[in-house]
Amino acid sequence: MRLRPGSLFARVLLTLVLSFGSFALITFGSMVYYVLYPVVQRSTADLAAFMELSARTLAVLPAEAQQDYQARLLDEYQVRLLSGSQPPQGLDDYFYPYVMRLSQALSQRLERPVRMQSNLIDGRRWFWIDLETSAGTIWAGIPRDRIGTRPMIGAVVISALAVLLVVVTAAILARRVTAPLTRLSQAAEEVAKGRSPEPLAETGPRELANLARQFNETSQQVRELLADRTVLLAGISHDLRTPLTRLRLAVEMLPEDTDAALAARMRRDIDEMSAQIGQAVELGSTLGAGARDPVDLAKLVSEVVGNRPRVLWRPFGRCIHSVNAAALRRILGNLIENALRYSNGSVEVRLDCRHQTPALFVLDRGPGVPASEREAVFRPFYRLERSRNRNTGGSGLGLAVARQLAVANAMEIELGDREGGGLIASIRLPAARPGDDTEPVH
Repeated sequence: MRLRPGSLFARVLLTLVLSFGSFALITFGSMVYYVLYPVVQRSTADLAAFMELSARTLAVLPAEAQQDYQARLLDEYQVRLLSGSQPPQGLDDYFYPYVMRLSQALSQRLERPVRMQSNLIDGRRWFWIDLETSAGTIWAGIPRDRIGTRPMIGAVVISALAVLLVVVTAAILARRVTAPLTRLSQAAEEVAKGRSPEPLAETGPRELANLARQFNETSQQVRELLADRTVLLAGISHDLRTPLTRLRLAVEMLPEDTDAALAARMRRDIDEMSAQIGQAVELGSTLGAGARDPVDLAKLVSEVVGNRPRVLWRPFGRCIHSVNAAALRRILGNLIENALRYSNGSVEVRLDCRHQTPALFVLDRGPGVPASEREAVFRPFYRLERSRNRNTGGSGLGLAVARQLAVANAMEIELGDREGGGLIASIRLPAARPGDDTEPVH
């Protein structure tokens, strides 16, 4: 189990929460120890002295003045005094931090262990202590509301506010740090897929602004490099096709006594060179994203399959989905041709239109592609068949063109093993966008 968060935002947030939280705990502990605790200690010491003094004063007063004295204490200071002959009833133990500290202050003052007890009088909670005086035992009590402190509620409120403040502040700071990096990561993914993202805003902290500027410059250089590649390949195509045309014309003008087999081989070589040049130009041309329009996928597949031999396709009802139809036709056609080239049996084409992201599948019973080679076969001119014979291994550009078109148009191509042997090539189409006209299969 991994305890460390995976995303940068989560890591920064966790670091800030731990840092601010530790600081808040240290601050709270320091305030309690250096401010609140001395105040409570002084307060309990004064109250303990007042309760003892009140009890001793009552003991020395004449009997006719004691009742008036008790009434004034209760009314003005909320301290109740009871003689030992009328002790408070229903006493029991009751936990309260302030009373515990008051018991300690009384113990220090009276030089004996003191444990205050509690009871309820008319719905009010009282805390009592028995004091020995010259007139005997006198019970001194104070009500709970005289103390007026609610330490548990205060601790909960302070803790909750501190946690909320720490988390919100940390989230804002973490988002400010990671948001530009997230946009940079998304833009880098777009460049890696062959797309041209919008330039990043070169704002914010100096380091992030410099990073965005460097990325924009690099992205522009990549776009210019791809454009130069297209122009270069187009120029090579034009320059090579002209001499090829002259060669073809020269072959056709050979004398009649020329060896027919030699002339046929020359024509095949010229045709092969012309086809290779055409595929190279196709790969280097702008295979960018095209417009997505509502298309009947079932009809599109039927058009691509046509009358190809050994291809099994069972047409069914309509399946409307917004997609770049031209790109999908080329991708599907390349995959079918690849399956027919590498298998001797039938090739099956399936369409799954039951989900938000429809999928097409091309299944064959050929030798398949090893798992370690499934990414490499999408590279230009990469072939599993090493003989370089186009009749057995193709030119190595079909899958490269299909992948580049798929990436540019938000599609996904994957290769997998077919149950029972063979290969499955899947094309997962982009999800429908808001406002797209879609219609499931029926």
